[in-house]
Parts: sequence; C-alpha cells; structure tokens
Amino acid sequence: MPENTRRLAGIAGHAQPRAFALVAACCRRPMDAEAAAALRDVAAAGVDWPAVLGLARRHRVEALVHEASTTAGIDVPPPAAARLAGRSRHIARRNLAMAAEIVRIQRAFDAAGIPLLLLKGVALAQRAYGSFTIKHNRDIDIYVPRECALAVMQRLEAEGYALAEPMVQLNEAQRRMLIVYAREAVLVHRVTRLSVELHWQFTDNPLLLDGLGALPPAQEVALFPGSVVRILARDDLFAYLCVHGASHSWSRLKWLSDLNALVASESDAELVRLYRHARARGAGLCAGQALLLCRDLFARTLPVALDDELMRSGRVRRLVRIAWLALRAPEAGTSFAGKARFFFTSFLLGEDFAYVAAQCRIVSVGLADVIRCPLPRRWHFLYLLLRVPSWLWRYGKAPAARPPLPKRPS
Repeated sequence: MPENTRRLAGIAGHAQPRAFALVAACCRRPMDAEAAAALRDVAAAGVDWPAVLGLARRHRVEALVHEASTTAGIDVPPPAAARLAGRSRHIARRNLAMAAEIVRIQRAFDAAGIPLLLLKGVALAQRAYGSFTIKHNRDIDIYVPRECALAVMQRLEAEGYALAEPMVQLNEAQRRMLIVYAREAVLVHRVTRLSVELHWQFTDNPLLLDGLGALPPAQEVALFPGSVVRILARDDLFAYLCVHGASHSWSRLKWLSDLNALVASESDAELVRLYRHARARGAGLCAGQALLLCRDLFARTLPVALDDELMRSGRVRRLVRIAWLALRAPEAGTSFAGKARFFFTSFLLGEDFAYVAAQCRIVSVGLADVIRCPLPRRWHFLYLLLRVPSWLWRYGKAPAARPPLPKRPS
C-alpha cells in the first residue's frame, strides 16, 4: 500500500479505514494520472463497497466518488456503481435547478437595486471544479448587507419562499432581533422545495473575517452562456471557506474537497499569499488547519517553510486532531458529542483575547430567548440573565412538546 494510503488509513482510524481512504482519494483534485494511479492502488488493496457508499453519503461526495472511480477505471461492483450513478444524476439535476434559480434571483435583486453575493453552492463548484454538476449542494447560499436583510426576506416570501429556520413564523420585531443576533435564516420554496440560506453576516464571530466589509469585492462566475453570477473574490473566498469548514470542525469531506479543488492549481508562492491573506483577516488558524488537512488527505504538497510554520503551532496541530475526530465520527455533528466538539472548537479559532471575549458574548445570548422575547436595546443585558434558566426550561421539556422544524431537502 503506498505511503499516502497507509497514512490515510492510520489517521482515519475507524472500522473501515480502506473505505475512508478510497473516498478521500476520490475527492483529490486534480484527478490527473498520479491521482488516478493512487486511487487504483487504494482500490486494489480491497475495499468494502457498502462502507464506501455509506461514507460517500455521510460526507456528501457521492458524485465526486462516481466521477473519480470512473475516470480512474476502478472496477466498482454493479450494485455500488448503479447507486453512485443514480445519486450523481440526482445531484446534477438538483444543481441545474439551483443554478437556474440563482440566476433568476440575482437578476430580480439586481433590478431592485439590492446587492447580492453567492456563498459556496453551484458558483463555487463551477469555480473550483469547472462544473457545477458534481458538487452536492443542499442550499442556495446568498449574502446581502445587514441593512437589506429584512427587505430581502420579505421579497423572497413574495416570490414563493417561506421561513423554515430558526422558526416558521416570525413577526417584524422578531425578525429585526434575528438580524441583530444571528447571521442567517433559511427559507424554503413552497413549490420547488429549493432552500435559500440567507446570510447578512459571514461568520458568527466577525473577528474571524475582520475587515470583510458589508460590500466585499466580488468575482464573476458564468453558470450558463450569458448568465453570470457573483461570488466572493478569490482571496476572501479562500479565507471564508477556511472559516466555514473550521467552524464545523471539517466534519464533512465535501467542504475540504471544495477548498482543495479551489487551490489545487495554485503555485507555492500563491498558496503562501492566500494563507497570509487569511491570517490578515483573523483566520490564520482556520487556514493553517485546512492546509494541513489537505496535505494529509489529498497529498497537497505545501511549501517547506509554510509546512514548518504550521507544524510549529500547537493550536493548529490541536485543531487538526479535532478535525480528524469529526471526520471519522459516524455523523457530522448532530450528536451531543458533535455539538460539544463544535462549541469547544469555536473558542480555538481566534488568536487573541478579543476573539475569545467576542465568542463569550455570542454564546451567552440564546437566539430562542431573543426571538421569544424581543426587548428594547437598553434591556438587552437581560438576555444574559435569561440564558441558563431558559436553556434548562427548554431542554427539560419532553421531546414531544417541542414542535419539529420543517424538513429541508437533502
């Protein structure tokens, strides 16, 4: 077994290390002759294909696994091949519908004079992979300046969308409090069931992307001939993706694969520059964690000086260990252990006391309290006092007493 494959199997450390190694190898980009040969070596060692299917679904990379295994000429058992092909077709159809809806939404917002940027999604897929059909997308992620969020929410509702998260019904006062204390809301179209994740802040803790203004620089991405959409400019997109993945402990291979594909063709000098830019934005630990994970998972060679710098950081190494725990967990953070991991990790991503203080303020206010009881600004300090008793009251109730949120499409 090649050295990189042995390292993957050892680090993965769960019941099916070869299956994990194969799924990770399928996510490597570019899928050139070297990557294809490495993938064939992993497959030749023997693989439990039901485990591969489960991991591909868990990490939302089924289309990537299908494309890579086909490109590399892997002899996939017919049932597994049929499953991967079917899921790939489903993902492609859904992405096509999302792309068309994104173009429609951006044109409508442009006509109304509302600035809009896309985050991740099909625009990122087109930019990173050269095609928006192979990346699994759950939502249409859009960003608008905070002062536009209320109007955008209302406009989306007028176009057939309905609030799904954090609650299905919010009055105007509650929506204004949501915009102050949260960074996003989810709306689902009543007919198509497409989901829009509306962001008015890039991160929970703004110090992670310090200096990223209300209207950051953008780059254009062509989804269809004559249909161009806007996404964050390359440097800020790299920093944002690092923060997004780190905030979820990189618990899905999909997020790391997207980042790796985005920078796969960059020179060493450019990779160092991107890292320095992320560090200037306050996201240096997130970027360092991401680059080391790309090195170990996807054989992405790092410049020697940068590799040494990152490995000297005890915090970065700790974050990498946490990410491996999240990657090999049977689920992506929905368990108590996963949620606790995300909570703990959120305090490790910033580099100074100001970040930790801001994070303490964020977790000390419960969004449920803010929505349930909107207060005038001069009384907002009361939310700190409500946090613990409110948490005990909510989670002390029987599960049946808590109405479930409407399901979002997978």
